[in-house]
Amino acid sequence: MAKTYKKLLFDLDNTLIDDNENRRYAMKKILDDRKEDITEEKLENFIKLDDKYWKDRAEGKIKDLYKFKNLEEKTTWVRAQRFIMYFNCSFKEAVKINKDYINYLKNNIIPIKNAKEILEYLNKKQYEIYIVTNGPEKPVGNKLNSINATKYIKCVFTAEEAGYMKPHEEFFNKFFKKINNYKKDDMLIIGDELEKDVLGGIQNGIDSCWFNVENKKNTSKIKPNFEIENLLELRKIL
Repeated sequence: MAKTYKKLLFDLDNTLIDDNENRRYAMKKILDDRKEDITEEKLENFIKLDDKYWKDRAEGKIKDLYKFKNLEEKTTWVRAQRFIMYFNCSFKEAVKINKDYINYLKNNIIPIKNAKEILEYLNKKQYEIYIVTNGPEKPVGNKLNSINATKYIKCVFTAEEAGYMKPHEEFFNKFFKKINNYKKDDMLIIGDELEKDVLGGIQNGIDSCWFNVENKKNTSKIKPNFEIENLLELRKIL
């Protein structure tokens, strides 16, 4: 007999929102502010650096160098590092760049194909829909508004709030604590990254669905319960 899910944990960036285009737009604005030439090479180099930075952090390869006073101080330090690496600038300048970058992320939000439709469908089926994201907290509201999804979302939980990223146990434990009444058997996590979303589900006792929009071959040992290429395929599962 198929398992019945009640709580759906959606990743946001590159699952419901096209984060790659969003980041490219924000970096174009940053380069323009700095009076630098905007080239495809510069944009691609930033996307690659950004992806690697967050992947390494999620895997614990990048360690925090300080004991931070609070989550806000930690978030500021963590997010500034990739701009220090990219522009070879001071920490103070990187903090300013990151602040501007996050503001720009709010301004060019492109939904993933069928994001609006699947959320409407799942809402009508009376699933509880949660957002669990490693992305910055400030643009989340704008991103959800862009796909008319705010009314469907029961709760948003971010790595900034947790102080840890997916797939870490601390992220999920703090999420569980926030939503209070739950059963892991009732949950399904849906996301585009094997190393963060799917592995996070596996390590924390939650079934997972890999949103493999690029139809990549999974050569890892990370095996999701389900795999889809189009969000509308969730209708076959849920």
